[in-house]
Amino acid sequence: MKSSVLFLAGLIVGAVIVQVGAAQDRARRGVNHIGISTKNYDDALAFYRDTLGAKEAFTVRNPDGTVRLTYLQLSRDTFIELLPVGADQPAGMTHIGIETDDVEASIANLRGRGITVADPTVGVSKARVARIADRDGVPIEVMQIGPDSLQRQAIEAWK
Repeated sequence: MKSSVLFLAGLIVGAVIVQVGAAQDRARRGVNHIGISTKNYDDALAFYRDTLGAKEAFTVRNPDGTVRLTYLQLSRDTFIELLPVGADQPAGMTHIGIETDDVEASIANLRGRGITVADPTVGVSKARVARIADRDGVPIEVMQIGPDSLQRQAIEAWK
Protein backbone atom coordinates (compact mmCIF):
# COMPACT_ATOMS: atom_id res chain seq x y z
CA MET A 1 0.00 0.00 0.00
CA LYS A 2 2.75 2.45 0.95
CA SER A 3 4.61 1.71 -2.29
CA SER A 4 1.46 2.29 -4.32
CA VAL A 5 0.89 5.66 -2.65
CA LEU A 6 4.52 6.65 -3.21
CA PHE A 7 4.30 5.52 -6.82
CA LEU A 8 1.18 7.58 -7.46
CA ALA A 9 2.68 10.59 -5.70
CA GLY A 10 5.76 10.27 -7.87
CA LEU A 11 3.68 10.21 -11.03
CA ILE A 12 1.83 13.34 -9.96
CA VAL A 13 5.04 15.18 -9.03
CA GLY A 14 6.66 14.10 -12.29
CA ALA A 15 3.68 15.24 -14.35
CA VAL A 16 3.72 18.64 -12.66
CA ILE A 17 7.46 19.03 -13.23
CA VAL A 18 7.08 18.15 -16.90
CA GLN A 19 4.13 20.51 -17.40
CA VAL A 20 5.77 23.47 -15.66
CA GLY A 21 8.82 23.41 -17.89
CA ALA A 22 7.32 22.05 -21.12
CA ALA A 23 7.01 25.43 -22.82
CA GLN A 24 10.62 26.34 -22.05
CA ASP A 25 12.18 22.96 -22.94
CA ARG A 26 10.75 21.53 -26.14
CA ALA A 27 13.11 18.52 -25.96
CA ARG A 28 11.41 17.21 -22.81
CA ARG A 29 9.09 14.27 -23.50
CA GLY A 30 7.66 13.19 -20.15
CA VAL A 31 8.13 10.89 -17.18
CA ASN A 32 10.07 7.81 -18.26
CA HIS A 33 10.34 6.04 -14.93
CA ILE A 34 10.01 6.15 -11.17
CA GLY A 35 12.84 4.58 -9.16
CA ILE A 36 11.74 2.47 -6.19
CA SER A 37 14.09 0.72 -3.78
CA THR A 38 12.92 -2.34 -1.87
CA LYS A 39 14.19 -4.43 1.01
CA ASN A 40 12.61 -7.57 -0.47
CA TYR A 41 13.35 -7.50 -4.19
CA ASP A 42 11.69 -10.83 -5.01
CA ASP A 43 8.40 -9.85 -3.31
CA ALA A 44 8.41 -6.41 -4.94
CA LEU A 45 9.17 -7.89 -8.35
CA ALA A 46 6.30 -10.35 -7.96
CA PHE A 47 3.95 -7.53 -6.88
CA TYR A 48 4.69 -5.24 -9.82
CA ARG A 49 4.96 -8.03 -12.38
CA ASP A 50 2.34 -10.56 -11.24
CA THR A 51 -0.16 -8.43 -9.32
CA LEU A 52 -0.03 -5.17 -11.27
CA GLY A 53 0.79 -6.82 -14.60
CA ALA A 54 3.94 -4.83 -15.43
CA LYS A 55 6.15 -6.45 -18.05
CA GLU A 56 9.73 -7.22 -17.00
CA ALA A 57 11.65 -5.18 -19.61
CA PHE A 58 15.25 -5.85 -18.52
CA THR A 59 17.46 -6.56 -15.53
CA VAL A 60 21.03 -5.33 -15.00
CA ARG A 61 23.19 -7.49 -12.75
CA ASN A 62 26.25 -6.72 -10.67
CA PRO A 63 29.53 -8.54 -11.45
CA ASP A 64 28.71 -11.06 -8.70
CA GLY A 65 25.39 -11.93 -10.37
CA THR A 66 23.12 -10.12 -7.92
CA VAL A 67 20.44 -7.81 -9.26
CA ARG A 68 21.45 -4.16 -9.60
CA LEU A 69 18.13 -2.98 -11.07
CA THR A 70 15.12 -4.16 -13.01
CA TYR A 71 12.98 -2.07 -15.33
CA LEU A 72 9.31 -3.01 -15.30
CA GLN A 73 7.27 -1.65 -18.19
CA LEU A 74 3.84 -0.24 -17.32
CA SER A 75 3.13 1.10 -20.80
CA ARG A 76 5.14 1.60 -23.97
CA ASP A 77 7.01 4.61 -22.55
CA THR A 78 6.63 4.30 -18.76
CA PHE A 79 8.66 2.16 -16.39
CA ILE A 80 9.31 1.39 -12.74
CA GLU A 81 13.01 1.02 -11.94
CA LEU A 82 13.12 -1.51 -9.12
CA LEU A 83 16.29 -1.46 -6.99
CA PRO A 84 17.20 -3.84 -4.16
CA VAL A 85 18.66 -2.06 -1.14
CA GLY A 86 20.95 -3.11 1.67
CA ALA A 87 19.68 -3.76 5.18
CA ASP A 88 20.58 -0.27 6.42
CA GLN A 89 19.04 1.64 3.51
CA PRO A 90 15.45 2.90 3.45
CA ALA A 91 12.94 1.48 1.01
CA GLY A 92 10.74 3.75 -1.09
CA MET A 93 10.82 6.11 -4.02
CA THR A 94 14.40 7.06 -4.94
CA HIS A 95 14.04 9.27 -8.01
CA ILE A 96 12.02 10.36 -11.03
CA GLY A 97 13.35 9.87 -14.57
CA ILE A 98 12.30 12.47 -17.13
CA GLU A 99 13.00 11.66 -20.77
CA THR A 100 14.31 14.25 -23.20
CA ASP A 101 15.10 14.07 -26.91
CA ASP A 102 18.20 16.23 -26.35
CA VAL A 103 19.90 16.05 -22.97
CA GLU A 104 22.34 18.84 -23.83
CA ALA A 105 19.50 21.25 -24.72
CA SER A 106 17.64 20.30 -21.53
CA ILE A 107 20.78 20.86 -19.44
CA ALA A 108 21.34 24.28 -21.05
CA ASN A 109 17.70 25.19 -20.38
CA LEU A 110 17.90 24.13 -16.74
CA ARG A 111 21.24 25.85 -16.13
CA GLY A 112 19.83 28.98 -17.74
CA ARG A 113 17.14 28.93 -15.07
CA GLY A 114 19.69 28.70 -12.26
CA ILE A 115 19.43 24.97 -11.59
CA THR A 116 22.60 23.05 -10.76
CA VAL A 117 22.87 20.16 -13.19
CA ALA A 118 25.53 17.47 -13.14
CA ASP A 119 27.21 16.80 -16.47
CA PRO A 120 25.60 13.81 -18.19
CA THR A 121 26.99 10.33 -17.79
CA VAL A 122 26.13 7.09 -19.54
CA GLY A 123 24.27 4.81 -17.15
CA VAL A 124 24.28 1.02 -16.96
CA SER A 125 21.30 0.98 -19.32
CA LYS A 126 23.30 2.99 -21.90
CA ALA A 127 21.09 6.08 -21.53
CA ARG A 128 22.68 9.53 -21.12
CA VAL A 129 21.68 10.84 -17.72
CA ALA A 130 22.08 14.25 -16.05
CA ARG A 131 21.07 14.56 -12.41
CA ILE A 132 19.26 17.39 -10.66
CA ALA A 133 17.18 17.71 -7.51
CA ASP A 134 13.97 19.58 -6.86
CA ARG A 135 13.68 22.20 -4.10
CA ASP A 136 13.02 19.47 -1.50
CA GLY A 137 15.98 17.38 -2.61
CA VAL A 138 14.01 14.79 -4.62
CA PRO A 139 16.49 13.35 -7.15
CA ILE A 140 15.54 13.71 -10.81
CA GLU A 141 17.27 12.07 -13.76
CA VAL A 142 17.03 13.99 -17.03
CA MET A 143 17.75 11.30 -19.56
CA GLN A 144 18.16 10.80 -23.27
CA ILE A 145 17.53 7.23 -24.32
CA GLY A 146 19.39 6.61 -27.56
CA PRO A 147 18.94 3.69 -29.94
CA ASP A 148 21.44 1.52 -28.01
CA SER A 149 19.81 2.05 -24.61
CA LEU A 150 17.97 -0.79 -22.93
CA GLN A 151 14.97 1.52 -22.43
CA ARG A 152 14.74 2.25 -26.18
CA GLN A 153 14.99 -1.45 -26.97
CA ALA A 154 12.12 -2.19 -24.54
CA ILE A 155 10.02 0.64 -26.01
CA GLU A 156 10.59 -0.60 -29.56
CA ALA A 157 9.73 -4.18 -28.54
CA TRP A 158 6.46 -3.12 -26.80
CA LYS A 159 3.37 -4.94 -28.07
